[in-house]
Amino acid sequence: MRTQALGAGLVAQSQFAMAPFRLHRPTTIEDARAIVSEHPDAVIAAGCSDLVAQIREGCAPQALVSLQKVDALRAIRHEAGVLHIGPMVTHYAGSTDETVGNTIPNLAAAWASIATVRIRYTATVGGNLMARRYRYEMPLLLGALGADLVFDAGATTRPVASLWADSVSAQRGLLTDITVRTDDLVWFGYERSMRPTATVALAVRRNPDGTLQVRAQAGSEYRHGFALTADICVGDLDPLEVSAQLAQQLPDDCADYTGSAEYRRHLVRVLTRRLLTAACAQLKGTKTT
Repeated sequence: MRTQALGAGLVAQSQFAMAPFRLHRPTTIEDARAIVSEHPDAVIAAGCSDLVAQIREGCAPQALVSLQKVDALRAIRHEAGVLHIGPMVTHYAGSTDETVGNTIPNLAAAWASIATVRIRYTATVGGNLMARRYRYEMPLLLGALGADLVFDAGATTRPVASLWADSVSAQRGLLTDITVRTDDLVWFGYERSMRPTATVALAVRRNPDGTLQVRAQAGSEYRHGFALTADICVGDLDPLEVSAQLAQQLPDDCADYTGSAEYRRHLVRVLTRRLLTAACAQLKGTKTT
């Protein structure tokens, strides 16, 4: 037995003890915002699956804000061409939600494919995003869809695709909503068959002038997602040509110990071609999402 510092008490050598911290358990968004404002350095706990990993990595919160009792953060609704997803929605709840399934069927299908059963019932979409870990998949899915993070009930909005930017990593506040525009969305798909080396989420949207915008997020367990875009005419949506155009946008620093930049470009070209082929099939009316 040994004594841990900071009043943690007596524990066996093989065990780990946390230092004392103050636990806050708000029941409304307003109460949660007030607590976070009063304690800007507080750790915000959602499903807590990632929090356990953070604590093992050295996180030692002095104040912990649990959002488990804030039911308003679990809401999902589709209004005026915008899908709203509460940050406390679990992977299981989101992937099986009727509104998500009716609005963006392939998002529900992709969401259902991530994580293990144990994690799916506890981990939340907000925790998955704000953890900012390369291996988590919701930043790719929602980044390709052009989703926005809404902090403090609309006081601040940031695109999911900028999660890796300093402005977002330094963001203080309470994530209260995740929004996805659906009014101009033509198609969405996800390819994770080459995970963990490469994964790609891809959305096709219709521009106001009638052209199409293809937006992809390509990442892996070892690198953050890279945004790839192409604006094309409807009749020019050639999977071979557009996939090559998207893959070529990957920077050289996409390489890591599992593969060179050229190898990653090859994988992304293959995966985006598969997705674009499926998108073309739907546009021609031969297949639905």
